[in-house]
Amino acid sequence: MPPSPPAARAAAAAKAAASAARAAARTASTPSRASPSPAGAAAASQSRQTPKWKVMLWTGLFAAVTITATIYGAGLKTQQEWKAEKKRVTEATLEEKVAILEQHRADLERRKAEIEDKLAGVRARIKAADEGHGPGG
Repeated sequence: MPPSPPAARAAAAAKAAASAARAAARTASTPSRASPSPAGAAAASQSRQTPKWKVMLWTGLFAAVTITATIYGAGLKTQQEWKAEKKRVTEATLEEKVAILEQHRADLERRKAEIEDKLAGVRARIKAADEGHGPGG
């Protein structure tokens, strides 16, 4: 590397000195992040530590808000589905309405058969229990 002229060396030195002065001014204006002693570090960490009850309170509040929003959102979705179904039924043609009613009737008949089967089973168990114990039982 060729030797640099004295003027260039002086300019580089002045530039380095100015940069160092700016850095020193910045560190002097901002507080140091490092603690001066281990005791100071412990005191600083204790003063910044959040009490356990506050952490639990905030956790509970966030959970309550999340659960409430979930339930509310599900209710809105259900309400929108009901409105869409109602609109579909009201705008349906006569043939579509008949088909919807027939489907509804089939569902009701299926439910009726299930309930009658359960009722017959309960009656059979009651009858078996009465016969097993006898009149004195």
